[in-house]
Amino acid sequence: MAEKFAVFIDIDGTLTSKKGHIPEKNLEALTRAQKQGHKIFINTGRSRGNISDGLFDELSFADGMVCGNGCHIILDGRDVFKRFIPVKVLTKLIDYIIERPDIWCVFEGEKELFYLEDFKKTRKDNSGKIPLVSAAEFEKNYSHCAIEVVAAGPKLPPDFEKTFENELNVFRLDTYADCVAHGCCKADGMQKVLDIFGIDRAHTIAIGDSENDRNMLEFAGTAVVMGNAPAAIKETADFVTLSNDEAGVAFAVEKLIFGV
Repeated sequence: MAEKFAVFIDIDGTLTSKKGHIPEKNLEALTRAQKQGHKIFINTGRSRGNISDGLFDELSFADGMVCGNGCHIILDGRDVFKRFIPVKVLTKLIDYIIERPDIWCVFEGEKELFYLEDFKKTRKDNSGKIPLVSAAEFEKNYSHCAIEVVAAGPKLPPDFEKTFENELNVFRLDTYADCVAHGCCKADGMQKVLDIFGIDRAHTIAIGDSENDRNMLEFAGTAVVMGNAPAAIKETADFVTLSNDEAGVAFAVEKLIFGV
């Protein structure tokens, strides 16, 4: 293709393998695309604080990063947009979850990670996270901490979206949900990046694998869905690529950009 594209790529289940590493084929294809003038952006549901230093270094090849389902945009190492969940919404959320001990919850901040969980019913992956006891404790000691994403699961009650209407955007996945500030989503983050770079929406490629990728896939000029994605997400695809363990990102880039 002669056109220059902006490629937006999810991390988990897309760019990285099941083991959490980026296949070398993906890196080679993406850096080759950059050399030909295309722009590469990460578009993840993870908050900046939930991207380890090691993974962040692996992602440093990208031209920019959209974190937290569109609430935090980093371009050339600079923050160009931030929208955090208000403290009053976070304290309301803590009270809501404390009354429902079957729900686990992780607050993903710009820097810190917090948890409010029942150890008997969760993933038990609380290493490096700060425990929360109550809404009052959070407001007193941690209200200065910028929270980008609240991950909660395994299944939120049916009334959750109504309870937090106009306060949170909720993206339900199979085993948990991502909650971000109202008005934020991956597609919105894409649009902000396109506005900054002066790139037309028609010249975008989005690559993803899960429900929180749906809005960016539907927004993109070309929607690429991973082979490991659920059938419902594959319905949004213009092109279904290989799985994340098969370097499906590289396969898509080779087909759509290099015409291989």
